[in-house]
Formats: sequence, structure tokens, C-alpha cells
Amino acid sequence: MKKLVMLMMVILLLAACGTETSQPKENTQGSAKEKTIVLYKSDANAEFTMPFEEKYPSKNEDLVKFIFAKVNEHEVALLDYEFEQEDKSLVLNLGDDVYTIQGSAGAAMFVETLVKSYFENFPKLQEVTFIHKGSYESILDHMMIGEPYKRENFKMK
Repeated sequence: MKKLVMLMMVILLLAACGTETSQPKENTQGSAKEKTIVLYKSDANAEFTMPFEEKYPSKNEDLVKFIFAKVNEHEVALLDYEFEQEDKSLVLNLGDDVYTIQGSAGAAMFVETLVKSYFENFPKLQEVTFIHKGSYESILDHMMIGEPYKRENFKMK
């Protein structure tokens, strides 16, 4: 009987320890629930992207808009967005200030930080497409407008 009780206590102790999961960390302070999510930003030389953690107040804000606001280092407005193909495709509708993104390095960092951040936080998402004021017409030489950026091109699982 003592062995059975000891065995059960050990099992309970191991179960209580649990294992770490890949779910965002949650912090409950008061009534607001926060998650820690991973986003991407450019390095000091705007050559590479690197991950960073950010607290996301999950009950109060739209995650797509939250990510755009935290990651966007340009003054480009997100007019609206739409998920398509059963949440596998995200279309981001940008305003006229998309023209302020300078050069291929600036465009690459704008795209890569946003796209990686969306892929990181929306596991079903397979592609992100930027459009300009509802149009899929290509308007920039250094950034694909109207063409999807695919998860596989960023080596993300």
C-alpha cells in the first residue's frame, strides 16, 4: 500500500512539473490577459531580421493590426486586411505612404519583418500579399505589390 501511495505521489509530482509547450506565454494580471508573442525587426544595419518578444493584450486588440503597428518601421498605413483561402492567405491593403519606402533594402526589411511576424503568429498562414488601395497592380520596382510572399521563401515551418 505504501509503495502504491508513493508511486502515485511521484506521478502527481511529475505531472505537476509538466513540460514546456510552444504556446505563447500567458500572464494574467487583474482581468486583462496578456500573451508573449514573437515578432521580427531589422538589425542596426537593415541587413537581417531578428526575433524579439512582445506582450500582446489578447482581449483588447486585433492581432493583425497589433503586429503591423509594432513591426512597421515606416509610416505606411494599413487601410484594412482580409484573410482568404481558409486563413491560409492574408492580404494587407496599404495606403499611398507605401511610396515612402526607399530602395530595395528598405523594402526588403519592411516586407521581411512583417511577413515573418505574421507567419510566426498565424501557423495556418501560407502567404501574405501586399496591395495598394485595393489594387493588385504593381506600383514599385523594389517591392512586390499584388504578388504573394510565401512561407517557404522565408524558410519558416
